Amino acid sequence: MAQQLEYLREQLMESQRLATIGTIAAVIAHEFNNLLTPIVSYSQFALQSAQSEKPDMDLVRKALSKSFQGSSKAGRICSSMLGLARGESMFGPVLVQKLVDETLAVMARDPQKDGIALRVQVQPDLSISGDTVQLEQVLLNLLINARQAMLGRGGSITIKAQRLETSEVRIQVIDTGPGIPEKLLPKIFQPFFTTKATARKGEAKGTGLGLAICKEILEHHKGRIDVESEVGKGTTFSIILPAN
Repeated sequence: MAQQLEYLREQLMESQRLATIGTIAAVIAHEFNNLLTPIVSYSQFALQSAQSEKPDMDLVRKALSKSFQGSSKAGRICSSMLGLARGESMFGPVLVQKLVDETLAVMARDPQKDGIALRVQVQPDLSISGDTVQLEQVLLNLLINARQAMLGRGGSITIKAQRLETSEVRIQVIDTGPGIPEKLLPKIFQPFFTTKATARKGEAKGTGLGLAICKEILEHHKGRIDVESEVGKGTTFSIILPAN
C-alpha cells in the first residue's frame, strides 16, 4: 500500500508538471495572436509599398520598425511568461504613463478608425513596481477586449490612472460597450471561460485565457483586478497595484 501511495504521489507530481507546461503553451499562443496580427499587417504595408512604382520609404521604414518592435516584444513575452511560471520575474520601477503609451503602440490600429474614441487620463509621475512586459500584457488584454466588445457599436474607451490614499495605484479601463450580464461576472476570471465561444462567422473565438492570465499576473505582483459592469452601459476593469 505504501509503495502504491508513493507511486500515485509521483504520478500526481508529473501530471502537475505537464499541466504547467500546457498552461505556458496556451498562454504564449494567446499572447502571440495579439502580437502577430499587427506584425503581419505592417509587413504587408511594407511589401506593397516596396513593390509599387514609387515606394514610400518613410512608410516602409515605419512598417519595418513596428514589425521589429512586435517581434522583439514576442521574444520578451516568451522569457517573461516562462519566468512567471517558475515564479521568477524582472521587477523594477514602471512609469504608468510610459506603460500606457507602449501598450497603445502595440495595438497598432487606432481605435478611432473603428468609431471608438480613446481618452487617456493619467496622473503625472505615477510609478509602480513590477515587470513592464507582464503589466503591458494585462493592459493589452483589457484594451483588446474593450475594443472587440464595441466594434460596430461606437462609443469610447477611457484609461485612467491615479494614486489612492492606501499607497496604491489604480489603473482603470472603462468602456461604453454592451456590458457583461451580472450572472457571468463571477466566472470571467476562470480559465477557459469565454463569452466569445459563439463568435459570428469571420470573428475569432475566444480562448478564455485572457482575463485568467491578467488575474495571475496581478496576484504575482501583489495586486488585484476588479470589474464592474452594467448591461447596456459598459464595463470598468480596475487594476490595483502597490505604488513604487
